[in-house]
Amino acid sequence: MQWSEQEAVAFVEHHIDVWNKHDLEEILQLYSDDVELVSPFAGQVVGSDVVRGREGLRAYFGTALARNPDLRFETVDVLRCVDSVTIYMRSVGGRMVAEVLFVDDDRLITRVLAHYTCRTP
Repeated sequence: MQWSEQEAVAFVEHHIDVWNKHDLEEILQLYSDDVELVSPFAGQVVGSDVVRGREGLRAYFGTALARNPDLRFETVDVLRCVDSVTIYMRSVGGRMVAEVLFVDDDRLITRVLAHYTCRTP
């Protein structure tokens, strides 16, 4: 799938808007049934740095949202590739995050690689 700049930005804006509403069911609809998410923080929440499937995401995201009721993402930049987009954003406490989202032809996220800054904000 080839992204135009406008398509990549629109996809990311929708993604961030959904997340900032904190509606877990709506968030889960952004992801494919067989999604794989890799995040160093997932291990702290669900005991594994790799989370698989929507039900795995339900456990991870549900717990994370409950622990962070003021969670809000702010997009800093959008980077595009052929079958992925990268969101460079601010997260909890101003921490910088780069999420690489691999997306299928139905615009569902199939894989996420979450990268977090090593420097304190």
